[in-house]
Amino acid sequence: MKLKQGTSFWIHSVFFTLLNRSFLIAFGVVSYIILVKKVFPTVKEMGIWALFLTIFTLIENIKQGLLRNPMIKFLSEPEYVNHRNKVQSSSLITNILFSTLVIALLFFGGNLFAGWLNAPELYPLFRSGIFVIIVLIPFNHLEVLLQAHFRFKAIFYGYLCRQGIFMISVIILLLYNKQILTLINLVRLQIISQLLGSMVLLYFARGYLYRSIYTDKRTLLRMFNFGKYVFGTNVFSSLGRSADQFISAGLISANVVAYYNIVARINNMMDVPSFAIADVLFPKNVEAMITSGPDKVRYYFERMVGTIVSILAPLSILIFFVPHVFITILAGSKYYPAIPILQIAILFSILRPFSYQFGTTMDAIGKPAINFWVNLFIMILNYGFMYIGLRYTGWLGAAYGADVAAILSFIIMYVVLKKNVGVQIGETIQWIWKSYVEIFSYIKKSNGRSR
Repeated sequence: MKLKQGTSFWIHSVFFTLLNRSFLIAFGVVSYIILVKKVFPTVKEMGIWALFLTIFTLIENIKQGLLRNPMIKFLSEPEYVNHRNKVQSSSLITNILFSTLVIALLFFGGNLFAGWLNAPELYPLFRSGIFVIIVLIPFNHLEVLLQAHFRFKAIFYGYLCRQGIFMISVIILLLYNKQILTLINLVRLQIISQLLGSMVLLYFARGYLYRSIYTDKRTLLRMFNFGKYVFGTNVFSSLGRSADQFISAGLISANVVAYYNIVARINNMMDVPSFAIADVLFPKNVEAMITSGPDKVRYYFERMVGTIVSILAPLSILIFFVPHVFITILAGSKYYPAIPILQIAILFSILRPFSYQFGTTMDAIGKPAINFWVNLFIMILNYGFMYIGLRYTGWLGAAYGADVAAILSFIIMYVVLKKNVGVQIGETIQWIWKSYVEIFSYIKKSNGRSR
């Protein structure tokens, strides 16, 4: 599979990936504001819904580790140019097997897990959520297939349908009869919206699909052996990002989860550029490693991270000094206890782009095992320091622990990247400075022309 080249590739791919991420966040934020201000009367109910969304988003992100990178990599290999059905079929079989395992865990162990989180109300949601997992099978398969063929616009339309229908349905039901918007019915709305989103993706992916499933044990095992490290990495990184909500639920209550969740949503909005770049950068790094070697990979990493940090730095400073404005817009004054959590968490937000690009870079250069072990260690750091923080400093402790873990994680990843691809922190800082120079130069020229 020949990869697309040139500036137009980056503009087109990043534009639609960024647009997709932005709309996802926008729909999620609007839905969140409606639910938190108009539907859920208590912080605890919002905490239950936040835990459900966190767990099912976690499941989807983890599954992508088994599907996305292996399919993209193997479809790019010359060996499979005339045998792409083997790759597609192996990916679909893996998708079904993983989903079956998750369904079994939810069915038989969901009650215990809900109890551990001090949220028994979660168990009925888990039972209904089984159908969410089933509908995600075609959605995720088609999404990865389209991404492997650089059809980012099609993916955007699929997510636009999925998230947009959910949000519009919530608004319509709120206007018709607010009592209908129970937690169970919100899960059912998710099932419907994901099913319709799958149909949109199917329309765009129909030209790439094979009508039959080709079971090839060798390809299945090869893709699994490659994907197992990416899968493990996604498990550890996703669990690490959700550590504050899981630990605060287990040690304190679902009420505190609601406060940490609103901070997570603000962080997610800030992470849109990082995720968008990571989605596009992985296949580009695969190509760069084959054609140009690690120097090109290093260049991509330093430039992209520097550019993203140049955007996040002023935004982080703004949020730190006026956190109440963002909390008020999203949730209202009853969520003001989340303000100190937000201020603590935002201090080291500029380190997150480094960690997001670290994973795609290590996978692209063919070292997923290193990525696996680094993320395992970082997850342990996250849970360890957050547990200590909550245990000994109170409900703000998870935020303090997250900052300590973020600093140590940054040091570890920088050492690994410097050793493997020669990344220099000084070069990244230069790209931050160059971004500001270019922005001010553009503004100056614009002012000159306007006169």
